[in-house]
Amino acid sequence: MKKIWVVARKDIREALRSRGTYLYIVILIVLSLTYSSSYNSLMNTLVRQNASQQVIYETSRVFLNSLAYTLPLIYAFLIAGIFAAYSVVMDKVRRNLESLMATPLSLKQIWIGKTLGVTLPSVVISIGISIVAYIIMNFVLIIPRTGSFILVEPSAIITVLILVPMLIFSVALLVIYLQLVISNPRIANLAFTGIFLLFFFGSTFLTQMGYNVPFYYIYLGLIVICTGVSYLISGSLTRERVLLSSKT
Repeated sequence: MKKIWVVARKDIREALRSRGTYLYIVILIVLSLTYSSSYNSLMNTLVRQNASQQVIYETSRVFLNSLAYTLPLIYAFLIAGIFAAYSVVMDKVRRNLESLMATPLSLKQIWIGKTLGVTLPSVVISIGISIVAYIIMNFVLIIPRTGSFILVEPSAIITVLILVPMLIFSVALLVIYLQLVISNPRIANLAFTGIFLLFFFGSTFLTQMGYNVPFYYIYLGLIVICTGVSYLISGSLTRERVLLSSKT
C-alpha cells in the first residue's frame, strides 16, 4: 500500500503545480452561480402562482437536495478529466513511464496508484466547492425566501461521501487502463465524458418514463458496471502492452 501512495502523491503534486488546475477550479465556482439563476426563476414562477410559504419551502428543499446529489459528481467528473491528463500522459511524453516500471512496483500497483492520484484530489475539490456553493445559496437565496437554513438530507450526505468517491475511482480505473495501453492516452479521457453522458441521459430517460429512481441506485449501478469491466480487463494489462504503447 505504501508503494501505491508514492505513485499517487507524485501525480497529485504534478497536477497541483499546473496553473490550469486552479483556473478550472475558478471556472467551476463561477459555474455554481448559474444554479442561482435557475432557483430564482423557479421561485418567481411560484410567486406568480401565489404559492404558499410551505410550497416555497418544500420546493427549495427539493431543489437543494437535488443539487446535493448531483453537483459533487458533476464537478468530480470534470476535475478528474484534468487530473487524468497528468496521470499517464505526462509520463509518456517525458518518457518517465519506462523508469517507473523498472522500479519494484508491479504494474497493478502503478495502475491503482495513478487511479488514486486522479480520484482523491477530484473528490476533495468537488465536495469542497459544492459545500461552499450550498452554504452560499442558503444564506443568499434560501433564507430570504423561506426564513430558515435548509439542511441536506442524510442519504445525500452518504451518497456524496461514499458513493461519489467510489464511482469516480471505478471510472478512473478504466481511464487509467486505457491511458496505459493505447498510444494516444488523451483519447482515454473521453471515457469520463461518455460515462457522464450515460449518467445524465440515463437519469433523464428514466424520469421521462415515469421511474423515480433514487440517485444512489444509479450511482451503485454505474459502480458495479465500471468495477466489473475493470476486473475483466485487468488480466490484459501487461508490461509489453504498456511499453509498446509508449513507443508509438
